Amino acid sequence: MQGTTPIRSGQPALEPTQLQQDGLQSVDERWRHAMYLHQPCEGLYVSCINGRPASQWAFRAEGPPAFSINILLEGRIQTALDDGSVLDVRSGSAILMASGQHVSGWDVLDGKSEGAFRLASIHIPQAVMSSLTGLEMDELRSRAHAIGGSQSHIDAFLAAIPASSGLRRVASDLIGLSSGHPGACLARDLYLRAKAFEAIACFVQENLTRRQAALPVPGDRARLVEARALLEQGYEQNWTLQTLSRAVGLHEKRLQSGFQALFGGSVHACLTRIRINAAITQLQRGVSVTETAFNCGFANLSHFSRVFRSHTGLSPKQCAMGGNPRMPPLAGDAFQALN
Repeated sequence: MQGTTPIRSGQPALEPTQLQQDGLQSVDERWRHAMYLHQPCEGLYVSCINGRPASQWAFRAEGPPAFSINILLEGRIQTALDDGSVLDVRSGSAILMASGQHVSGWDVLDGKSEGAFRLASIHIPQAVMSSLTGLEMDELRSRAHAIGGSQSHIDAFLAAIPASSGLRRVASDLIGLSSGHPGACLARDLYLRAKAFEAIACFVQENLTRRQAALPVPGDRARLVEARALLEQGYEQNWTLQTLSRAVGLHEKRLQSGFQALFGGSVHACLTRIRINAAITQLQRGVSVTETAFNCGFANLSHFSRVFRSHTGLSPKQCAMGGNPRMPPLAGDAFQALN
């Protein structure tokens, strides 16, 4: 996407409520076939893109105060608020946007350079988000300040972060639900609503709980995030507290206490959760139980089965056959942690 020119202000704007009203007529036809729009309940908009458009699509976007999470599984996105810094986002990332005023900006979706494009987007108006979490937008932005992306000239922020294994799993579920059940479907809408709220809970648990304020050394946050990213990217490796602390240059005790404060669990607990999320995704895609155990870093099949059942309430085989695994937050209910 290098060298892409931001589009001009005269082009039509795309905003979830407008897309719901107008359908997909305003969408580039090369992308239209891959795009799915849903409003599973009042105030919640879910849109997914899943296909190979083999092109770039540039458009302006604007809308009233809102909160959104956009989880990019494949492809690239360039995005910015007007007069703000440009984010060049790769696959495996989540884009967070929160605004306390009407904002406008632009996006360039790139389904050309990397082939497939898979994106799950969740959009919630400010009032609904406040009702759901008990957080006003000012407090939400304040808690997310450490993520970066503040826009000093407006009441909004835009930031990109590595998408956790939990967010990637939920995004994959949303895309599957969107494309697998065309037309109105009560069961689908219930599942979409549940999955969208699960994504918000996952994001809140990982990024916005008050545990962040308890970090022993605030300057350690960048290394802790780096350590978590290493686990996400290489969960099949034989990580230990010692090898991870060496990789990020942080003392073992500070690494362990930092993980507990920032992510709500020990290094081992976080790694296990990442592996289980990855295992769920692989099993649901048809990978065998034995291969999944090996791919996700478990030493033997019996250990994998025991850990998987303790975390999800199902055996790996039951999950592979369509069972619905439960994955509670790492350290209690995410919304209780907000209070």
